[in-house]
Amino acid sequence: MGWFSRFTRFGDAHMVYGQERDNSCGLASIMMVVFKINKLKPGAQALHTENAVIKTFTDTLGYAPQVGTNQAGTTGSELVKVLNKLNVGKWEYHVCGDAGVAGKIIDSVGTDIFSFGSAAIANAIGRGAPIICGTDWDVAGGHWVVVDTVNNFFGSLYASVNDPWDADVHITPIKRGSTVRYIAEKAKTSWDAGGLRHEYAAKPSGGKMSDVVVKVG
Repeated sequence: MGWFSRFTRFGDAHMVYGQERDNSCGLASIMMVVFKINKLKPGAQALHTENAVIKTFTDTLGYAPQVGTNQAGTTGSELVKVLNKLNVGKWEYHVCGDAGVAGKIIDSVGTDIFSFGSAAIANAIGRGAPIICGTDWDVAGGHWVVVDTVNNFFGSLYASVNDPWDADVHITPIKRGSTVRYIAEKAKTSWDAGGLRHEYAAKPSGGKMSDVVVKVG
């Protein structure tokens, strides 16, 4: 696993944690949430935090997906158990259905008005909490990702989806009350600084978001 710097077409900077194993997207998503809420920067000084998150995950759930010992992946309820031990507030797991995820994202993260300079800084300061979203792939299986920013671009909303599989940020349109379709493909407007990570296949994978792990206190 490792950290990647990503920059989107909206001028946002994101730190994305790349998963090491097929089944470790849950742990990677927790890692991103902890760092984003505590406003930590990856590096030697934050290494103890990474180790603490991995230890809490392993001690709480009894397995360590970073070494590939749990082939089934991590459930939303399990993510909540870990997060609620990491001093980042109170978290809940909600199965809100296809039409409910967009509203949960907007209410948790808040929205930025697309801008640069001092207004962009104000946006960043005023953001709410990141949210972990579950995607049910059209083909089979599921995947955890983190949304940490929603940009309002002339009335249309776009979520910044931090995907631990390819350690990239995927700009995804959302609308309250409508299904969020997440298309996992190579990002066209993102730049990174980091190490090795997975790549999505040439044919994009698609799916619907239907459940979330959200900060409630």
